[in-house]
Amino acid sequence: MELLRDEHVVWRGQPSPRSSVAFFARWGSLSLLPAVLATVLWSNGSPTGLSIGDWWVISIVLVVIVIIRNTVVRHSMRFTVTNQRIIVRHGILSRTEQATAIARIQNITTRQTIAQRLFGVGDVEFDTAGADLVEADFRFIGIADPHDVVRRIDYYVGESHHDAWATGL
Repeated sequence: MELLRDEHVVWRGQPSPRSSVAFFARWGSLSLLPAVLATVLWSNGSPTGLSIGDWWVISIVLVVIVIIRNTVVRHSMRFTVTNQRIIVRHGILSRTEQATAIARIQNITTRQTIAQRLFGVGDVEFDTAGADLVEADFRFIGIADPHDVVRRIDYYVGESHHDAWATGL
């Protein structure tokens, strides 16, 4: 991402590792399920088709896949706020980059589930003027301290609206 003339970065980030706790609780538990069920069946004398060690290897491989998937997804998202724009970038091999002018932001919404509040992360959603729903979907997902990001953006949103009003644009 290249900065425009007179543009400087206000905030840059990506999803926090803390935002992955619920993902790991769900998918990590499911990944361990084959080994746990095989162990229970084996302890009751029921055949499992494979050895207990094989079931545990399968579960460990599944856990590793869950960790790799989460890491790749988190590192493929970059969020940037400058004094003139917000930018959302997705992808590693193929990339999608969305940008909009700070002056086009009409509403900023912060969303935090109970789990997100416990871990100090949340989502920030931006509503922009004059765009269809697909183009207007600007979201910073799972970022640390979302209220700090909103405070930083609010300053520049206020400045840009004040400048537009003062110049008659």
